Amino acid sequence: MSVDTKRYKERQRGLIPADLMKFRWLEEISMSPDGTMVAYTVRRPVTETNGYATHLYVRELKADEPQRITSGSGTVTAITWSGDSSQIAYSYNDENNNSVRVWSVKEQTEQVYPIEGYGLGGLDWSPDGQRLVGVRWTTQRYLDDYGQPDYVPAPTIKVIRRLRYKQDGAGWVHDRFMQVWVLELKTGDLVQITTSECDYNSPKWSNRGDKIAFVGVAREQNIPMGYGQILIYDFANGTTRPLLPEWQGTAVSPAWSPDDRFIAFAGHNYPPPVNRRNFWQPHLADVEAGTAVKLGEDLDEEVGNYAVADQRKSLSNITIKWAKNDEWAYFLLTEQGATNLYRINISGEYEKLVSGDSVTFEYSPTAGGIAAFGQSNPINPGELFIWDNGKIRQLTDLNPWLRDHKLSVPESYWYDGVEGAKVHAWLMKPLDFEEGRKYPTILYVHCSMFSWDFNHEYQIYANAGYAVAYFNQRGTTAGYGQAWTHASQGDQGGKDYEEIMLGVDDLCARDFIDESRLGVTGGSCGGFMTNWIIGHTDRFVAAVTQRSIANQISYIGTSDIGPECTEGETGTNPWKNLQSSWQQSPLAHVINANTPLLIIHSDEDFRCGLDQAEQLFAALRWMGKEVEMVIFEGESHGLSRGGRPGNRIERQRRILQWFVKYMGTDPA
Repeated sequence: MSVDTKRYKERQRGLIPADLMKFRWLEEISMSPDGTMVAYTVRRPVTETNGYATHLYVRELKADEPQRITSGSGTVTAITWSGDSSQIAYSYNDENNNSVRVWSVKEQTEQVYPIEGYGLGGLDWSPDGQRLVGVRWTTQRYLDDYGQPDYVPAPTIKVIRRLRYKQDGAGWVHDRFMQVWVLELKTGDLVQITTSECDYNSPKWSNRGDKIAFVGVAREQNIPMGYGQILIYDFANGTTRPLLPEWQGTAVSPAWSPDDRFIAFAGHNYPPPVNRRNFWQPHLADVEAGTAVKLGEDLDEEVGNYAVADQRKSLSNITIKWAKNDEWAYFLLTEQGATNLYRINISGEYEKLVSGDSVTFEYSPTAGGIAAFGQSNPINPGELFIWDNGKIRQLTDLNPWLRDHKLSVPESYWYDGVEGAKVHAWLMKPLDFEEGRKYPTILYVHCSMFSWDFNHEYQIYANAGYAVAYFNQRGTTAGYGQAWTHASQGDQGGKDYEEIMLGVDDLCARDFIDESRLGVTGGSCGGFMTNWIIGHTDRFVAAVTQRSIANQISYIGTSDIGPECTEGETGTNPWKNLQSSWQQSPLAHVINANTPLLIIHSDEDFRCGLDQAEQLFAALRWMGKEVEMVIFEGESHGLSRGGRPGNRIERQRRILQWFVKYMGTDPA
């Protein structure tokens, strides 16, 4: 074999866990108001810190190359342009030092505003260019926290007064709340706008600059503010009022109309308690009247990006954006495994701008029919594009190294589910696929929605010789209509499980699937389903459960969303119907589990607490079943998407090893 051929062969391998260190991910996008420039951030792993760096880029649309504004290993977030497009502000964190930075396009200089304590995020620029509004964690002080004499040692306690006293990814928040602050750019002074025991986000200046709209979220989810309500702050007199006094549901992501008469938002008007299965849809509020109507009455899909993959550290992007002096408000809509870019006017007329077998995960519009957007597909983690009155142009090439590797392209199909329903599914063939051979297969069961996104983990399995299958059975968070999402409510492990097993039957009808070597894995509610599957069938020879739910009874009191999530998923709670709560718990059926199980969990997972994994492990081990538990230290529920690079790679390696052990593959 010649040297050149050898090099070619080396380039044509598939992906392995360590390839994570090569990825570059497009994150935030912000178009300048004049439509001539786009700012964006790119995130990358950093070996030296076992973390990530995020850099800011600015590109003139007429230019051939972007300009990188930041350097080092810091993190850039919350990018926002001044109204005259002359400056861009952003939040910057570097080795626990926080600041807000303002970069001048003309002068090519930067002003730094140090922020002591917690950083200022969610930035929005006042129309006069004199102030920035944002949100930051703010410690709440109480009178009974003081009074001990100096000679008495201070106690080490946590005082809990609100239900959501811990939040996944943020940690313990019992004594701090996300509050709205204004940064005065002339003086550098920070002025606190809100002070109540509520978490605030998404502050937006009115176009006249006299008001700020923002979202308040209470920590009790059985009241109207429990899932978010929009408030209006009058900057002149310092008063705050609800935008929609009679609204009972949720209203988030306020976007002012050019004349400040209306605010577009995403939400619904179902009364509390919170039900996370209700769709967020576009609405229009009359600011003075305090009333709202739904826009696009025939829309039966959900605003946001609900595509679950391992490329983006945050999910959903439930936003409405309204460019200055534009008649259109823009939003993302999840549809049948894709996320598409839409725009809508105040009359409810809407149009789809960007679609395809792809996921549009971020966007930024400007007046004149121009929008920047980030889009990914099964062979590309995401690039920056410009939509200009129907014409699309690609601006970045962030991961050219992928072109030197083999990738498996998923095939989309539909199979017959329960009661004649059609279920959307995907199948990836192994990279060494040959006709006439049978291949071991990994079934990935979902949390939220499988999609047309790029997934590093699936490519690793395909490279290791596995077929990979995944289904969007009933209960899928978004993309198939409100009724489909509600269909598994109160029936966890019922018809959704039946539908998955019908999908397995359909899968095994293919002559290249080795029915004797099936594995199953999933995370979060997919972890729940993995636990449920091994308690109800011996069809799989190996299983890996990740960040899972095992016990619906204890979950209600240990998860940061436990009370509302438990009742929303199971349709009950232990006080209403203890037996139903227990029967919808995988732990109730674990005595029937015979499949070797690997449990992957994080010790700082506050969404699905570590106790869920511990209960499952203890039960299986006590019963003498084959089980192993791997706990990742210092990681949250989002380990697979945003955990430390070393831990993400180790997680992938451990899962792959478990399947190799029981399914006999020979990974490249």
